Amino acid sequence: MSDPLDVTFFVACLNEERHVAGALDKLAEIGRRLGFSYEILVFDDCSTDRTGEVVLAWRRAHPEVRLLLFRNRVNRGLAHNFVEAAFHGRGRFYRLICGDDTEPVESHLEVMKRMGQADIVLPDYSNAIGKRGLRLILSEAYTMVVNAISGNAIRYYNGCALYRRRDVLRWHVEALGFGFQAELTTRLIHEGRSHVEVKLVAEHRGESRALTLRNFLSVAYSLFKIGMRRLSRLVRPAVAAELQEPVEIKDEPPPKP
Repeated sequence: MSDPLDVTFFVACLNEERHVAGALDKLAEIGRRLGFSYEILVFDDCSTDRTGEVVLAWRRAHPEVRLLLFRNRVNRGLAHNFVEAAFHGRGRFYRLICGDDTEPVESHLEVMKRMGQADIVLPDYSNAIGKRGLRLILSEAYTMVVNAISGNAIRYYNGCALYRRRDVLRWHVEALGFGFQAELTTRLIHEGRSHVEVKLVAEHRGESRALTLRNFLSVAYSLFKIGMRRLSRLVRPAVAAELQEPVEIKDEPPPKP
């Protein structure tokens, strides 16, 4: 069965009562301007502020928009919610949106205008506003390491990429840390999916949540799996992927005796 909508937006929130309404406003605006059908799935990952109430108020003010709010009783993490939302979605394409509203409308438009041009649209936020010092060094080093291990030449792995939702469902990863996007993207490229990159503007807010021991260990494991997958190409080279269609069985008259 074909997907009834063009795109599912997964909006990730953790204590974003001040910013999430702005992020939702921008999604509604680009939907109107580009004319695609869409839905918004908001995951409130056990916020301690009024994030959920703000989202519900926005939904009441915009009844024309299909918006579903999921509230986690415990914090599950971005990687878990990313996959969970894909299972609930109904769009052909799928994109993570950060609830802290860091992207201007123009950046959203540049990504969504390329919907269907490739299997993956990869944003390049390598020079994001507010990212400097240690965060910038670590970001650049991380990209270099992933490229060295995977053999790719991607400019940025941790952006809000646009995927085909069936690819997220088929090839989703089990990583818990911030390495899940690099693991997913390198896996899809290994499976023959096409990709385009687009230079965008975004703004980084607050302290990084990536600099924790738990995330460091998760990222290290993701890098290990990326490396093992590259070695597997010696046994099974990557080929261009195609969506398989079921074989149509036509009624035929019985053979004559």
